[in-house]
Amino acid sequence: MRMPAWATGACLILASLLTAATRPVVAEEIVLRGTLYEPGKLQIGTRMPVCGRTRTVVTADLGDYGASIGGFIVLNPVRLDRLSAATRLFVYSHECAHQLYGPGEEQADCYAARRGKAEGWLLESDIDQICMIFPHKSRSPEHPNRAERCAAIRSCFDSAAVPAAAPVLAPQDRDFR
Repeated sequence: MRMPAWATGACLILASLLTAATRPVVAEEIVLRGTLYEPGKLQIGTRMPVCGRTRTVVTADLGDYGASIGGFIVLNPVRLDRLSAATRLFVYSHECAHQLYGPGEEQADCYAARRGKAEGWLLESDIDQICMIFPHKSRSPEHPNRAERCAAIRSCFDSAAVPAAAPVLAPQDRDFR
């Protein structure tokens, strides 16, 4: 039995849609699909973080909390919205470090911990939640396991400068929204 031409066409369209839906999204597509924020225009908690001239893309298409893709910081709002403002700012600052200094997870974590303490948005008690977003075991040679990574973050936090004046944190900076 021969399939009618319209049915063959419908099958081809369905097959192409299924293939497009299951193929991995490449970095360029993630950036193009997101909402673009100029430097200093994205609000995280009560803050408007800046990473030099780096722009930020916000998109749920990213499979992680954040990434440094090309000349952009990319953040996933679906994953980040469940976290405290301090943890979201840590993720932003971590990706900022990749923009400024290149690859290196420990260096990026250390930059974020030091920046957070110096700017007054990161407290020692926030590090526990930050550590919970890391997988227990390493997913790659570039990412240390959770225990090693958290110990390094705590060490960087401890060695960071204290803000000149103790910050007064707005309730939004301490909440999970």
